Amino acid sequence: MASITCSNCQTESAEGTAVCPGCGAALAAAPAAPAAAPPAAPAAAPAAASQIKFDASTLAQADRITGIATIVLFISLFLPWYKVSFGGFSASGNAFSDSHAYIYLVLLISLAIIALFALRALGIWTVPDSVSIGEEKLLLIGTVVNLVLVILALLFKDSGVGWDFGAFVGLAAAIVAVVPLARPALASRKK
Repeated sequence: MASITCSNCQTESAEGTAVCPGCGAALAAAPAAPAAAPPAAPAAAPAAASQIKFDASTLAQADRITGIATIVLFISLFLPWYKVSFGGFSASGNAFSDSHAYIYLVLLISLAIIALFALRALGIWTVPDSVSIGEEKLLLIGTVVNLVLVILALLFKDSGVGWDFGAFVGLAAAIVAVVPLARPALASRKK
């Protein structure tokens, strides 16, 4: 049963008592007992606000297309790009197995683009406005460099070496990554 504490002599009395049995002072209606109070919502609110949540809807459609295509390009680097057949024997290798060390640049640029989109979708970081080149141009440069390097890897292969499906997946992904970023840039040049 709940009780009321006298503000004058600190004597506890049963709830509903009008006069303190210890000193005779009038007892005010006691506030609701702490046990009856609802759980503290403000304590839970800051914890919910500090949670990090991946929200892809914060990215524009062009960014989502570029991000997904860049992930596919990144994965394609580890798929078979080159193959060699000799008699009944054939071997294949990924993009790094040929003499194209610059493919590691595609790997690094792809990781940077993926990280940028992931950090933006998580709400952790964006490219500062103080960067003179701007985020859209920076992304366009990165995806164009990736496309050029993939084309070079396809054009300048060793003699006797053929292409495998990973090279075509990589080329298609590099093209798809560039298109959504290049369209607005080309449209603004025409105006």
